[in-house]
Amino acid sequence: MNSVDIIVPVYNAYTYTEECIKSILKNTDLEKHTLVLINDKSPDENILPMLQKYQKENEGKNIVVLDNEENMGFVKTVNKGMQYSENDVILLNSDTEVTKNWIEKIQACAYSNSYIATVTPLTNNGTICSVPNFGIDNEIPKNMTLEQYAQMIEKISKNRYPELTTGNGFCMFIKRDVITELGIFDDETFGKGYGEENDFCYRALDHGYTNVLCDNTFIYHKGTQSFKKENLTESRAAIIDEHMRLLRGKHPIYVVKTDEFIANNPLRDIQENVQLNIYLYGKKKILYLVNEWEENMEMTGGTSLHIKDLILKNKEENIASFVLAPDKYDLSRFKLYLYTNEVGKEIINFKTDIFQYGQIHYTNNSYREALEMLFDTFQFDILHVHHFLFQTFDVIEIAKKRNIKSIITLHDLYMSCPSINMVYQDKFCEKDPNKDCAKCLKIRYGVNSNILENWRKTCEKVLKKFDKIIVPSENTKKQFTKVYPNLEIEVVEHGVTVIPVTAKEKQEKTTFDIAFVGAMAIHKGSRVLRELIKNCHEPNIKIHLFGKSEEEILTKDTSNYTYHGPYTRGELPQLLTDNQIDLVCIFATWPETYSYTLTESYMAKVPVLTFDIGAVGDRVKKDQLGWVIDLENTDKILEKIKEISNNKEEYSKIKSNFEKYTFKTTEEMQNYYLKMYQDIASQTENTGNSMYPLLAYKEKNQAFEFTTYQAMYGHVIHKYETLRRSKLWKIAKKVKGKIKGK
Repeated sequence: MNSVDIIVPVYNAYTYTEECIKSILKNTDLEKHTLVLINDKSPDENILPMLQKYQKENEGKNIVVLDNEENMGFVKTVNKGMQYSENDVILLNSDTEVTKNWIEKIQACAYSNSYIATVTPLTNNGTICSVPNFGIDNEIPKNMTLEQYAQMIEKISKNRYPELTTGNGFCMFIKRDVITELGIFDDETFGKGYGEENDFCYRALDHGYTNVLCDNTFIYHKGTQSFKKENLTESRAAIIDEHMRLLRGKHPIYVVKTDEFIANNPLRDIQENVQLNIYLYGKKKILYLVNEWEENMEMTGGTSLHIKDLILKNKEENIASFVLAPDKYDLSRFKLYLYTNEVGKEIINFKTDIFQYGQIHYTNNSYREALEMLFDTFQFDILHVHHFLFQTFDVIEIAKKRNIKSIITLHDLYMSCPSINMVYQDKFCEKDPNKDCAKCLKIRYGVNSNILENWRKTCEKVLKKFDKIIVPSENTKKQFTKVYPNLEIEVVEHGVTVIPVTAKEKQEKTTFDIAFVGAMAIHKGSRVLRELIKNCHEPNIKIHLFGKSEEEILTKDTSNYTYHGPYTRGELPQLLTDNQIDLVCIFATWPETYSYTLTESYMAKVPVLTFDIGAVGDRVKKDQLGWVIDLENTDKILEKIKEISNNKEEYSKIKSNFEKYTFKTTEEMQNYYLKMYQDIASQTENTGNSMYPLLAYKEKNQAFEFTTYQAMYGHVIHKYETLRRSKLWKIAKKVKGKIKGK
């Protein structure tokens, strides 16, 4: 590349100017390039000696000091520098600090196309070239040095060199050929500053050239309060308004285009990319896969609630949590959410053809391609799968290929049978000697083969690829060990935040109130509830349902039954207390793996009646906080309830056991997982600082852009946060008179 002359007009600002010079000396080859310092008759008499000092101390380097005999103003001083030079130039404000390889990157950008006239880098304070927030002054992120920030921006850049309507004078590269053709700045019209580089860039557009942004280079621009319009004198503000009027008169089309540029902000992807990477800088990154998720995380599903608890701790520990889940309204579309201590929102969604072909999905090309893009973009440190439903097994292969450590938590029996809960004709199939797996799978998935044996062989291979397999209860471990005896499985019980309840003054009552809790589906015991309502004619037994129901009949009150409707997490203990519930009935017909509803019932100190199956039955027996009944004896449930209500002594004994029961807390669980994540992350090759461009990755020198992905396959969409147009125009109006950014 050719030599470049760096022209720095200097007027007072001793400290800023010295910092600017030091950064140039540190980051510029001044044996090849030349630094031209022009003192514009600064009133501060220390300025010229300081410039000469740096020139003398660096005698072997190309440093030129020019001293104006009288104050010429910014524009004429810049022109003096351009006329002194015979090379390409960079016009650089004295209140900037340059960064590593700045000239090399700007030159590469400039000569990537022979028709480029000017190049402006990214900055914190340069109106349309500002990051991460467009059109305003930004600070350097608190968790980074300037050099770290510049290096991050270089690393994440797409190097797309987007076109600008106008460059920005804080740091603007201009080719010598363009200066020769267009001439220097119009100091007659814009002699006192503001608008001169816009005029030059607009003239370049007239000549068929382009102005571009060097989006892989960041130059720090301190700016100065004196240039903010609210601090300007009336005469200075009048000059700005006058120069904008002159620009509009001289280049009406281009000024309108600049206004449109500001309003539409075509650089939004660059700004969002920088902002996202600021959030992620220095953080370990965990990807959670789950079958359902909502942005506000107000969910009743136990799996999602468990992940929410983990994320809350991760945020405290400065860990970035990503959640990938299908869209509940369109299962072929997937959404990626990000949660850090600064942000929590959906950042990407993409569409696949995952349901276009088979019914059972071990792999899918479109989904796999998107996953690979996400892994290479975000450089995850840990993969933690919580459910594969609606997804494929591709993710573990992708993680293994990249040496990313992986965990899977089995929250139900999906990895043993695609039926998820192994309920056949309202009954746990292991208890049914007449079960018909082929018929069951055909009903559920429409497949015409008994795929269970192949499913289990495949799942076993998949599970063996994970570094750690976790289940929330000993009973769940037993269920999987029966199917996969050679797997090493760890039991980690869920923790909970104990919810204090306010006990109201008990009123005398003549009823024994029992409650069904949670989402009432077939496998959760809705048939049992229906039969109980139908057959219970005892006037002293009152039945309640707290939770939503799939069956309309269960949403209607009767003389012995009250439907209370859905509740949100944490409300159940107080609801049970307020309604003076005496017994909670949990009659899931499959071996549940944990049950948050059981734990919340415990918080209300209400005994529980349940089937002797799964984690619920095991917990109730171990804790001695209720009664169990055999799954085969559903016809004995009403009889058992009567027995419990009549045996006051036994009931009191069970109630007294609550006083010595200890909950495993959310904090205990969170700390366990945090240590696990830290131990695993320490074995992972990713550093936590290695980031690639948002929505783009590079492999074998081929850029695979998200926008190209969308154009080629039509199934990837990046969801931008959009500002209301009125707000954008407010920004446009604010910036209009200050596009110079000096």
